[in-house]
Amino acid sequence: MKEVIKKWYYKLGFPDDMDEAFESALKKPSLDNTLTVKSYNTKENDGAKNLLYFLYFCEDLAQKYETKAIPEEILLDTLGDIVTWTKIWSGLKGELYLGELEWLKRHLEGRLFKLGRLQFCMANSEFDIPEKGLVKGAPVIEVHIPEGEPLSHEACLNSIDMARDFFARYYPEFDYSLFTCHSWLLDASLGEFLPPHSNILKFANLFKIVRQDPSDALLGYLFKWGAKREQIKSLTPSSSLAAKVKEAAMSKRVFYESLGYIVK
Repeated sequence: MKEVIKKWYYKLGFPDDMDEAFESALKKPSLDNTLTVKSYNTKENDGAKNLLYFLYFCEDLAQKYETKAIPEEILLDTLGDIVTWTKIWSGLKGELYLGELEWLKRHLEGRLFKLGRLQFCMANSEFDIPEKGLVKGAPVIEVHIPEGEPLSHEACLNSIDMARDFFARYYPEFDYSLFTCHSWLLDASLGEFLPPHSNILKFANLFKIVRQDPSDALLGYLFKWGAKREQIKSLTPSSSLAAKVKEAAMSKRVFYESLGYIVK
């Protein structure tokens, strides 16, 4: 079991400065090889233990990909989120730590895939979209935006084309009708803070917005994960957008997560 864990740690390319903490965590005497990603307690607060088990679960996922003949490149791109969230949570905790387990279960259960710039998840709609005849619970493909390279318009369009081909080829039984996105990036008020040629605005314009929910989710992405309004006063903005959002948040501006569907 430990050899499998070690294999995936190095295969996914974790940063060298985590190696010592990882090797130390791997010396834990008790690991249960009967646990699965479905049975794992996602409220577990031992972050190093979480990482070890989620790396172990990568092996079963790899076998599922192989059975469907899904390219390994997609597997590794998808599982790169484990590295991303280990970095984020280790930074927050000051020790080797993997959080966001409920989110990462989507990857390891073979429901979410990174295809080019974007991620796509087979899911059931959380909301009704009456104008498209979609009811809550109906199958949809959710679009998610991982951190990383620039969110260029061309890259996003390419990802969406890849996703259409991918699900038609590998999951033809998943009878979805819409690509949906529920994100702070679709908040129409961001247009006040961004230039017209902004990649964020171009991304948002791919979607027809049908719902807005008040949310401070953008603070966690623009400052630090989980950031609250009362915390950002002491945080330094890392971009012009963050600086403008900070000023607006200090003035009690309401922000939103918006739901939209791809119109083409």
